[in-house]
Amino acid sequence: VFTRPRLQPPELDEIAQRLRDIPLDQPIDEPGDLLAFYHPEVLRAISSLKRYFLDREQHGALDFLDEWIRMVAINRLTGHSSGFFSVYTLPPNQATSAKAQRKINEKRRQTPPRRDLPAILLKKSRQLLGDCTPEVRRTLARVAGGAQLLTGTSDATPALASGSVSLVVTSPPFLDIVQYAADNWLRCWFLGLDVKSVRITMLRKLEDWQAAMSAVFRELHRVLQPGGHVAFEVGEVRAGSIKLEEVVL
Repeated sequence: VFTRPRLQPPELDEIAQRLRDIPLDQPIDEPGDLLAFYHPEVLRAISSLKRYFLDREQHGALDFLDEWIRMVAINRLTGHSSGFFSVYTLPPNQATSAKAQRKINEKRRQTPPRRDLPAILLKKSRQLLGDCTPEVRRTLARVAGGAQLLTGTSDATPALASGSVSLVVTSPPFLDIVQYAADNWLRCWFLGLDVKSVRITMLRKLEDWQAAMSAVFRELHRVLQPGGHVAFEVGEVRAGSIKLEEVVL
């Protein structure tokens, strides 16, 4: 959802036309809790976007324009400026709970405002496409057909041939510090995903984390070319008492 649209970036006028064509008055559901984040009219429009994408996907009609707009919409669901669909809340990669959002609203004496969804989506698309030159588009068009987009656990990637990868870039979970399921509950609602059905590595004990990462490194060794590289981004946790990079070594 986040990656594939970037392989075939649309033109801005194409995005604008598609946004004019998408009905924003046909909601699929309007959970009351979400009114802590959104004006009723905005929630109705977001839910209509959700219905549109789910229907198109179900019927095999989701195209590169739909995928681009869906990608941008997911990133605009919540945030801390007028460039997002929501009232002021946490950064876009963290969706707080509706209960916590009501407390934020009370503390800041704020109510969810009306937002112009097509305008926000078009503005963000303009920013994202700002450095998408004709040369970049030609390069993407040349390589997109050979791209493999996979989801699964990093310790088992049978779709990747042994010795086929020259560079691995990864940021594993920092033990149980980040609550990935909780942070993404709103995105999952929008996408029609059951977050409980997704296997997420969340380990509290250091020895369990070390064992899991060892399994990942064995698989990375299998897929990596001789002389290849792994960028494995970790850091300190538990107030600096645990240095995960040393555990990795």
